[in-house]
Amino acid sequence: MRHLACLLLGTLLSTPLSAGDDEQTRIAREMIQVLDAYAVYKMGDFDEALERYRQLAEAGNRQGMLNLGNMYAAGLGSAADLEQALTWYQRAADAGDAIGMYEVARAHDLGLGTEADPDQAAQWYRRAAEQDNAEAQWTLGERLYKQGQHSDGLSWIRAAARQGEHPQAQQFLASREGSRTTITPTEHERRASLAALATVDQAAQRQDAEALVTLIDDDAQILVRLPHERNWQHLSKAQLRTLWQQTFAQADEYSYQRNEPELINAGGTILAFSLIREKLKRGDRIQQLEIRENAQLRVRDGKASIHGLRLDIRQQGE
Repeated sequence: MRHLACLLLGTLLSTPLSAGDDEQTRIAREMIQVLDAYAVYKMGDFDEALERYRQLAEAGNRQGMLNLGNMYAAGLGSAADLEQALTWYQRAADAGDAIGMYEVARAHDLGLGTEADPDQAAQWYRRAAEQDNAEAQWTLGERLYKQGQHSDGLSWIRAAARQGEHPQAQQFLASREGSRTTITPTEHERRASLAALATVDQAAQRQDAEALVTLIDDDAQILVRLPHERNWQHLSKAQLRTLWQQTFAQADEYSYQRNEPELINAGGTILAFSLIREKLKRGDRIQQLEIRENAQLRVRDGKASIHGLRLDIRQQGE
């Protein structure tokens, strides 16, 4: 897999660079390193993933800081250490990362690695909410609403629901304001949607990362959550392709199987809910994962494309 990362970096570095290009190349290099570490983590090699995240974090990469904090919090690759986790969340928050701000708020709220401090928690929840973190918007909004500040509370809850990232916020508004009608897809919509998902499945089974993302719209919102983690990561289509490439490069043997998806027509968008089982084998290490996939599809001219995708990757039984 290191060879794959080198090839990707070689492509980035093969043309002359301006000062602006240097910065873009640095960002691209770090993102490849992050995705490389993701694939190692997904394989279950937590000791190696911890060291990769540490190198990124110490170099100032915010994603490295967050994931190093996550691993200390979960006790993966190291004994659980909530104080160390908070240290890295705080560094990410101080660097302007909204997820880091949310984790700092949560630590002060629940007394994780520090004494509980409701005032500090409230301040950090608000800062994270102002940076468009959906979890913080929901938490802040729900608390304000329960305290009787209904207008402010609903404003933050609507913000979380609008991002399409927070089912609890959406359910809260649906129960309060009335849910939109959902209907069974037509046979035409069903065939097109299932054909699109079958194309994705065939690409995964032959380990073709390029074909795996072909039906995803360029501007699609893609969210991925790795095993043992609470927070969702935003990925671009290109970054998702790279994550798949590096996942395949990690495994000597790979299998992928989707259960029958549930399809719902919600306002013209087809929602496809699937359970996908992955098995990765490298040497004596076997990692069995479940992906709870929520795909949002548009059907046009008999063909479906994916304009929203959530991949919640869990270890079996998690």
